[in-house]
Amino acid sequence: MTGDLNTNIQDSTVDSNNATENTTNNYNAAGAGRPSPVPSAMGPTVMGGGGNDSCLIPDSTGVTISIMSVSRGKMQQDPECNRRKDARLLGSSQQVGGLGLQVSGISVMCAAPHIFKAMALASTPCPIFDVNENRLLTGRDAFEIMRRKPSIFVVGYAQDKAFWDAFLNVGRKLKDVEKADTSTVSERYRSTRRADDDRSGGGSTSD
Repeated sequence: MTGDLNTNIQDSTVDSNNATENTTNNYNAAGAGRPSPVPSAMGPTVMGGGGNDSCLIPDSTGVTISIMSVSRGKMQQDPECNRRKDARLLGSSQQVGGLGLQVSGISVMCAAPHIFKAMALASTPCPIFDVNENRLLTGRDAFEIMRRKPSIFVVGYAQDKAFWDAFLNVGRKLKDVEKADTSTVSERYRSTRRADDDRSGGGSTSD
């Protein structure tokens, strides 16, 4: 612009030339001009497992990398949960829907090495059936047959051989232990009275 707009000057020249530049950017994705990122992988929901009365454990995984996403889902059995349920079914009484087989229920739990070891440490060894004697061995008798054939009758013996050899004194002779008196209180009382009478000469005599 040449001249002054605030004064009345003749022959003034006003030149207005406003240049306009228009730029159009075309974005085809949500990446502000870059390729759109790969959507995040979502682990699928596995239905049918994980309930209060189910031993199925849901397992789902989702992985996202720069060019792709992968997800997977499955269900797997919980062996310890199945063991507890089987033992409860066998050992519970028939009145509550079980089979009433308590020894069988204990044997199911004793199939786990840590349960077998805990029972032995508590001086309540897992029951063992002796085919030769045709009877169920418990207590000291069960420990004796474990000592004779630990690789057969001790669950987890191969994995913890040093402990079981020391615990059972394998290969060493045990001290003779007097068997516990299994008679009833009344029987022991009567036998004590008879012994006292014998020592006193057969009881009292009358004049």
